[in-house]
Order: sequence, then C-alpha cells, then structure tokens
Amino acid sequence: MRRLLLALPLIFIALLVLLLAVRGNRENYAVAKEEEVKILVYGSGFAKASQYVVVRAEVSGHVKEVYVKEGDFVRKGQVLALMDAGPLEAGIREASERLNLVRERLKEGSPYLRSLENAVESSRVSMENSRRLFERRERLFSQGLIPKETYEQSRTQYELASKEHERAKSSYEDAINSLRSEERVLLAERERLIREKEKYTIKSPIEGYVLKKFVNPGDYINHISQENRLFSVGSGGWEVWLEVDEEYASMLKEGQRVLLRVDAYPERSFEGRVFQVVREVDRSRKLITVKVSAELPEDLPNGSTVDGQIEVERKRALLIPAVAYREGHVLLYDGVRRVKTPVKVGRRYGEYFEVLEGLRPGDRVILP
Repeated sequence: MRRLLLALPLIFIALLVLLLAVRGNRENYAVAKEEEVKILVYGSGFAKASQYVVVRAEVSGHVKEVYVKEGDFVRKGQVLALMDAGPLEAGIREASERLNLVRERLKEGSPYLRSLENAVESSRVSMENSRRLFERRERLFSQGLIPKETYEQSRTQYELASKEHERAKSSYEDAINSLRSEERVLLAERERLIREKEKYTIKSPIEGYVLKKFVNPGDYINHISQENRLFSVGSGGWEVWLEVDEEYASMLKEGQRVLLRVDAYPERSFEGRVFQVVREVDRSRKLITVKVSAELPEDLPNGSTVDGQIEVERKRALLIPAVAYREGHVLLYDGVRRVKTPVKVGRRYGEYFEVLEGLRPGDRVILP
C-alpha cells in the first residue's frame, strides 16, 4: 500500500517529549514550538543495475568454453565464452592457403612469373628475327633479286610473329591481373570469415559484474530462439524503480532525496536521489514510476525488493499537540486564565498539528 508519511526528525521527537505536558498549579498545558518537519511519500519497487544487458549469441552452435562465473567482475570487451567455430576455421585455413599460393605466384622471380616472362621474351625474339628477315627480303625484293612470293611469305611470318608477341604480352598482363583479382577476392573472403568467426567469441559489452550465467560447455545455442541467453551483466551503479500512488504525482520532482530500505540488508538504510519521474500512469493500478539513483552494495542481487520514502518537502512549522485543538480554536493559558483563541491549522504530523495562524512560538495551550 502506497502512502504519504509525515515525518519528524528523531531529535524533534525527543524535543516534543520535552514539549511538555507541563503541569502548573492547576493547568495541564503544552508549549507551541517551531521545529523542522518532513513530508515523505512512500513507494516500493526493485533495484536494477544502471547498465544491465543480456548477452546473446549472434550465431548458432555449441558452447565450447565458459571463462567466467556469476559474481565475477568483467571489463568491457572481455571474453566470457567461446563457441565452436570448426567449419569457419576450416574455411579460413583454405582461404589462407589459396591466398598464400596466389601471393607466391605474384612474387617477383617466382617460377610462375618466370614462365610467363619467358613466353613473352621468346615471342619477342621470334618477332625480332622475323622482322629482320622481312626487312632484308624487302630490300632484296626492291632490287629485284627475289621473287614476290618469297617477300610476301617473310612479311606474313613477321606479322604472325608480331601478333604472337602481342598475345604473349596480353596473356602475361591477364595472368597478373587475374592473380591480383583473385588475391583481393580471397583476402575479402578470409576477412569475412574472420569477422564471422569473431561472433563465436562471446564478449562483455559493458564493464560490470556477471549477474547470471545461463550456459555451460556443451550446450547448443540457437541464435533465433527466445531462449538465446548466455549471460546477464550489470554495471556497479544502481537504479531503484519505485511505484507511487498517482495522487502524489504533483509533489514528485527530480533531485528529491530518497531514504531506501532493502530486504537483502534489513539492518541498513541507504540514500538516493530521484533522477526521473515517469509521467505516465499505469491505469489498471493507478501508479506512476519514480526512478532513483542510489549507492547500493555491489553484491546486491539484481531485482532486489526496495522500499523508499521520498522527501517531497522539508520546512519549519509551528506545532501543538493535536489533542489541544478544539474545532477551530485552542484554550490559550496566559499564566492566570484560559483564553479561547481561534487558530488555523494545516497538516497533521502524527500526534501534532501545524499551526498556520493564531499562535506564536512559546504560547501555552491547555491540554484535556
């Protein structure tokens, strides 16, 4: 049950005990006294880590290793578990081997490049020989020393040799370009497989504590299943979510002090500050949520039950015992006689009324 608490400091309770019921010669009275009072709004809820994440798998497979246990502190990026990536590892090895072969072929002075270069050089030598023969026979033909058929034959041989040389150069360039293209493809494929393999290494996305471990080595994880949970990790800071009756919404503000009690530590009390008032009412329960930042023990279980008293107002008030108030007036004792005195009272604080008008500190009011 959510409620509004009207609180007095302990020291004030002690002072009010001294406030008296002082007994004069014939009169029993109390002294009006100004003291500090607090207005507290009660709420109940739970504690949660400021940063709370459930670590899930991005891929399906068997859990190979688990490196942490519940309660362990982990850094952001720390490895929590390892999943079996056997097929991917085979693919990475194959891509690496093919990539090494291509790079060996592209290496200057490699047997493969030498064979291509030798083919180009051989075609060049053949072309040069054909060219010299053609030029010599061209001169002889111009001098009428050889028949036209012999001249035409040498020209045809030169043209064929030139074309063969061009084909050899083109084949050399095509082979080099093909190898370089294959190198790029294999490098991209290997990098893709390596990135995919990284998904089999489960890392913590935040710094904090392992709150819950859901898996053990050998478990199979289906990454599209709703049961895809490996760990929950929470940061060292805490938030408390309190549910408060909607009737107190206008009294709640960010920055207000909150006194907290945690079921897990019944002998201790804690302090927090409101950092957000959720301005939306749960219609079925007529409650609003108030979020509080708090310093709670690091080993507190996530989701622990918490009760809170939100200090919505603190002020000084003139107080008299409630029993001295008589439907709009009090009997004021001036040391000689009783004087019926109208008073205006405000909020009631336990056994005391706040006096808004009609009395001053030190006035003596008659008690029944």
